Amino acid sequence: PDIISFSLSLLARQGSFAAKETMTNSPPAAVVPRSLLLLPFLLLSASFPGAFSFVVRMSPFSAPPLSAAAAAKSASALSSSSTSSTSIASSCAVVSDPPLTTAASGVLFDVDGTLADSWRLGYEATVTVLRNNDLGHADMNEDIYHSHCVYATPERLARHAGLIPGDDDFENAGMELGRQFDEHYVALVSRRTAGFYDGVEDILRNLPGDVKLGALTNACAAYGHAVLEANCPVKSSEGGEGAAAGDDADDEKEGAAGDDDATDAMFALYDRFGTVHGADTVPAPKPSSSGLLQCASELDLDPRTCVYVGDAPGDGRAARAAGMMSVGVLWGSNSEEKMRDAEAFDYLCRTVEELRMLLPQK
Repeated sequence: PDIISFSLSLLARQGSFAAKETMTNSPPAAVVPRSLLLLPFLLLSASFPGAFSFVVRMSPFSAPPLSAAAAAKSASALSSSSTSSTSIASSCAVVSDPPLTTAASGVLFDVDGTLADSWRLGYEATVTVLRNNDLGHADMNEDIYHSHCVYATPERLARHAGLIPGDDDFENAGMELGRQFDEHYVALVSRRTAGFYDGVEDILRNLPGDVKLGALTNACAAYGHAVLEANCPVKSSEGGEGAAAGDDADDEKEGAAGDDDATDAMFALYDRFGTVHGADTVPAPKPSSSGLLQCASELDLDPRTCVYVGDAPGDGRAARAAGMMSVGVLWGSNSEEKMRDAEAFDYLCRTVEELRMLLPQK
């Protein structure tokens, strides 16, 4: 009876393994060999009953129980991880009753200053456009550039040119300068000029597969796509590995260095962004909530289940207005004081690791 019971148990377990492998799209050939592994163990059990305990120990489907020390170590690791997450959430919270961001169904990101370290590219492109329009005399330095990053590109460029809202030429000049800036800016995107901050790619890879991703920038949508493509290499039309958009020859060599699995993973990472928008493809730029609401709608998500991550007060205000959870990062263009004074964020992160602990994880 024990042999029969054990045999049935093995068969039941094998059925479970086969079902799991089928669900993960493993080819049938991967399931058949495992089934064949059952035969020698069943035959041995039937022929030599005394060997039954040996069969149980040696079966490839019977994992040995954890020792007391190993079990304690595993429980301690889980407890430590949970405590660490709770501690980080508490230290980053800027509201009295912060929402549970780790349970979010969707995570949306700003681009510049949040995902990508691209301020030097933006600054130099701004200086170039102003000089090309004989506006080199305009007050311009790195501090002024950072302070104006709260505005969408047309308004930012008009202000850099010395115009203020209400001036006759403010809107038209802003649109034209913004158009020139976008053309110049997007063409220069690469992993060198707009690379992800260290650790950001790991955050994106670690988000569970059922969590939907999106991006909303106050630059043009083409820029958002260019940055994501530059940091997430895609496959060439021939099916081989290809460099990311905007990369030079050295970057191409780097992109071709990995194996097929790595390239597939990177391609899938970019492909996971179900919506990418800029100020030119939404009804109004941030701090309006319209862009985030459009992204949530395209992802088929309730905005209340989404987190928006950004580095500017306008990002937090847009998230609040949209009913989303808001996480601010302090490695972008704005100081911690400015971000806190905005009173628009649920959390503020000083490090990428803190951000990782606030988001859903595999």
